[in-house]
Amino acid sequence: MVRWKRFGVIVVKYSTDHDPKHIHVFQDGARILKFDVDNWTIMEGTMTPKARRALESLRREGRFNEKSEI
Repeated sequence: MVRWKRFGVIVVKYSTDHDPKHIHVFQDGARILKFDVDNWTIMEGTMTPKARRALESLRREGRFNEKSEI
């Protein structure tokens, strides 16, 4: 499991998760979003402004490219 925290949002990638490559986003203790990082699309849930900022920050850091652990 890989876990990042940005802007009060927790983003988690489970090492045993299924394809497509995706992450889970938690805010205020609840999962709000399941997000496909290859296609940059929402699989389930709702994108909040904090979640968007967190995902964009992690993307700029290179966390979602083909060379990263996710």
